[in-house]
Amino acid sequence: MAGPIQLTDAAKYYQQEPQQVSAFEWLQQQQTAETMAEFAEKYRATPPAPPQPEPQPGYITPQLMQGITGHPASSFDATFCNDFNDMLESTGFDQHLDAMQMLMANLAHESCGFVYMKEIDSGEYLNGRTDLGNVYPNDGPLFRGCGPLQVTGRANFQASSDWLRDHRGIDDGKIMALGTDYAADFYAFTIAIPWLLNNDLLNVCLKQGFEACCVRINGGYNGYDDRCAWYHKCKQVMV
Repeated sequence: MAGPIQLTDAAKYYQQEPQQVSAFEWLQQQQTAETMAEFAEKYRATPPAPPQPEPQPGYITPQLMQGITGHPASSFDATFCNDFNDMLESTGFDQHLDAMQMLMANLAHESCGFVYMKEIDSGEYLNGRTDLGNVYPNDGPLFRGCGPLQVTGRANFQASSDWLRDHRGIDDGKIMALGTDYAADFYAFTIAIPWLLNNDLLNVCLKQGFEACCVRINGGYNGYDDRCAWYHKCKQVMV
């Protein structure tokens, strides 16, 4: 059972500065227990899920994913496949089978065969990582690794949110408000589009090959043997 709620729990820019502490303490004292209970119920309510989309045509299908991962086709719904296809089409990967195979192998490795779409670690270690845009308390856990590419940090999430608004007309405030716990369920792939474009990953794959693709994504050779095994599988299935 959740404990008592404070108004500061819902304050996006609250940083415990003296004037903020004073103002919120005063405001808190003006509220009745009934008001705070209703506030807590509304604030903690599970957000409604977007409507389940219809399957759209594209290279990624439940059957293809079953062939690569061994998981039942039913594990890969329309949200998953549509989002994956959107990412491939928006970054140009859908036009190059060899590059798709390289990307798929790395995504499969990073997510253990698309099982883990959210970073398992709590993300506390990411707090204070200003290079990732994590400048507010709890930014680390809020914006921990998301999707099979493990997009991380407030700055990357903001870039993805902006891209979805500007290119898809999707102005979903829950991406920034709820972070990984929400985005991984509904935008696991499209949230990676700005990162893929900014890092020119398609050209890395086409001009430098699989090893360079792995290094660009991982920053080194961590798990390289497993990435190679997935790559071999992808070349067999993705034809």
